[in-house]
Amino acid sequence: MESERALTGQVPTDLPPGLHSFRDWTVEKFVHLDEAPIDPAMQERHRIYSMLLMSIVLDSWNGNKYGEVGDYGQWRADQRMPQAANVYRGGSYLGHNIAALAVDAEGRVIDYDFNHNEIFDSSVEHAESRLVRRVFALNQVYDQWEGNGETRHRRIAAPDRQQRRVFATAVTDRGDRVTPRTPEKVASGYSTLLSDVTVYTSLESCAQCTGIMCLASVKEVVYLQPDAGQFLIGNIMRRATKAQSLSFTAPRPIPGKEIGLRYYSELTEGAEDFAARVRDEPFFQSPTKTNNSPSVTSYLCTDGAYRTFQSATVELSGWSSLEHPDYRPDRPESALSNRQVLGMAKDFLEYVKGVKNRGTSHRV
Repeated sequence: MESERALTGQVPTDLPPGLHSFRDWTVEKFVHLDEAPIDPAMQERHRIYSMLLMSIVLDSWNGNKYGEVGDYGQWRADQRMPQAANVYRGGSYLGHNIAALAVDAEGRVIDYDFNHNEIFDSSVEHAESRLVRRVFALNQVYDQWEGNGETRHRRIAAPDRQQRRVFATAVTDRGDRVTPRTPEKVASGYSTLLSDVTVYTSLESCAQCTGIMCLASVKEVVYLQPDAGQFLIGNIMRRATKAQSLSFTAPRPIPGKEIGLRYYSELTEGAEDFAARVRDEPFFQSPTKTNNSPSVTSYLCTDGAYRTFQSATVELSGWSSLEHPDYRPDRPESALSNRQVLGMAKDFLEYVKGVKNRGTSHRV
């Protein structure tokens, strides 16, 4: 049957109509996305949120993937406890050093979440999928934090101040819109609630997270480090869903190099160096275990990765002069300027440090 199809040029009947035009494409062509270049002012805006995310990861850094006691060799020499042989900072390993951050159309930070595979003893508790579920839940329960990006004032809401139906970001076809600060009932349904939301993730999304963000109608996802093990699934799903006549489209994947984030190349090269050397220099050794897998999640425990996240945190905290301070997206009219976004990012980081939790205090 397959040989007959090849001879006749017949399109396989099990191929969705929206993919017919891609039938003879190469993989390289299929995964390449023809998206509009990002304006330099918007790139600056993306970099602010990206460094905020890196700062959040650093604040909850945990590198003890195989326990606090053992030998992580030269990979985590700087994280050893002083005057203790092979005992490392970080406490219990709660999940990989991977987090995601959601930002609405105005430029306001909505929430963040971490990878929690270890806590739930599960391989599917990834940061992006957890974040999307959390944001949908915030449509019902919202623990408001305040920070206008200029006064650096913040207030963490007490649980009894939580209100129902106070969160929304979607701009509906009718033009109705509510912000996190207004208690009116959300005008749009769940299918469009996140249609103007950008997700920032510290590691390129897997098939699960890309699929969940696609079903949630997330606008775009900016990733700060590539993951070769995910086979550009975000690009594939973006290309495929845009070709279909469906009610949802996978978010546009934006690698950090497209927004001028220098830490993207640092993390990429660091992970490649780790993968090349770890076979001969094991990541972890103990009397009962030796691990020399080139896993990217192991690399994200190393001193090299830590220093990169630390550099981003220092840069964000000292960042005061912007190239495009007054830039605002064309839509919506209430969008924050880049100057306000930078101030808000610094405020939100202080809020995160006050929460002291790998996930905010909404408890949903």
